[in-house]
Amino acid sequence: MTFRLRIFFAILFFVAIIFLLLLQLNRSLVGKTYDSIAETRFLFVSQSLKTALELNIGLGFPLAELRVSQDLIEREKADDDQILAIEVLDDTGRSLFSTDRGTVGEDAPADWLQALQVSSGQRWTVTERDAIVIGVPIVNDFERTVGYVALQYSKAYFDQKLTDFTESLLGWGTAILAGLAALLALGTYGTTAPPAARPRALLAIFNGDGSPDAGNDDLLNLARAAQDKITSASSYLDGRAKDLQRLDDEL
Repeated sequence: MTFRLRIFFAILFFVAIIFLLLLQLNRSLVGKTYDSIAETRFLFVSQSLKTALELNIGLGFPLAELRVSQDLIEREKADDDQILAIEVLDDTGRSLFSTDRGTVGEDAPADWLQALQVSSGQRWTVTERDAIVIGVPIVNDFERTVGYVALQYSKAYFDQKLTDFTESLLGWGTAILAGLAALLALGTYGTTAPPAARPRALLAIFNGDGSPDAGNDDLLNLARAAQDKITSASSYLDGRAKDLQRLDDEL
């Protein structure tokens, strides 16, 4: 491999590494942004349900007897395709109302119960394989947590958005990298490859056929200086040889 090719591939390698690092950084930042948008969006829905239920509790209705809860959660789920399920749990984690009516009366999944207990009456989140669950506490007028709204939403939509973004970024990045590679190739060739006229100029210099104008070509300038030194040294040696010959003739 020639020297200029080694320079080209070394520079291209470092550019590619920087590009991949920037790609990963952008993907990570966008992923966090999507997660934040999703959490904000569904937290708003959960908080709206929480407020509606707490208003009814404030009127003196126990949470377990709030039949309006079923209508509220089913309406919210119908309005958003990304919501997989909404449940109203009591303070122990048992399902009181659910958009999946088959779970009513059953305890919440074990990971929900664990998060609920650890949260100590605060908002909690559970990340499942294909979904994320947000739980917000329902508090009565005495500041006592009497239950939770648990909203489960799909990760697939946001994962697909992130995949689409990554593919788009990769496509644009590949095109930019190809352009940079072409520029690097031209730049590397231009700075390391000899001009077409250089070999002829070098031959002219060392054959004694004249000393062409080197311009800004450092190699030709060096060759001309070297040839001048060689010519000067040759002339000096010829002169000394003639002096010695003359002395020899005189003796």
